[in-house]
Amino acid sequence: MLLNSNLEKISDTKKLCLKKDLMELQHWLTKLEENHHELDYLQLIHKKIIQDSETAYGLQQVRRINTLVFASFCKYEQELKKNLEYSHEMYDFKRHEKKRVEYINSDKHFYDFKIRFYKKLSKYNIR
Repeated sequence: MLLNSNLEKISDTKKLCLKKDLMELQHWLTKLEENHHELDYLQLIHKKIIQDSETAYGLQQVRRINTLVFASFCKYEQELKKNLEYSHEMYDFKRHEKKRVEYINSDKHFYDFKIRFYKKLSKYNIR
């Protein structure tokens, strides 16, 4: 009886953690989609004003990273949902933390690119 009660508590805690992870992951996916849309507009600005190969390469690099991280997170989302529904394994805290670091690094890369982009853009005069 006590063993069943403890297993139920572990199961409930695991479900709660997985649901929390899914909510956080959904936020990351939304932010990556927003970054992708922002990259579309940065691309337009680049084509009309800046037009240099360094910025074009930077845009391509950031877009590639954004796309790869987004795909990785979509796969992770499916795994979390499957784990929530079917798995009887222990909750893997480290895995989600690795995904968090992956998200933070991609967001930092995007932020750094935007700062370089806006510095370059600020050198142009409006007539």
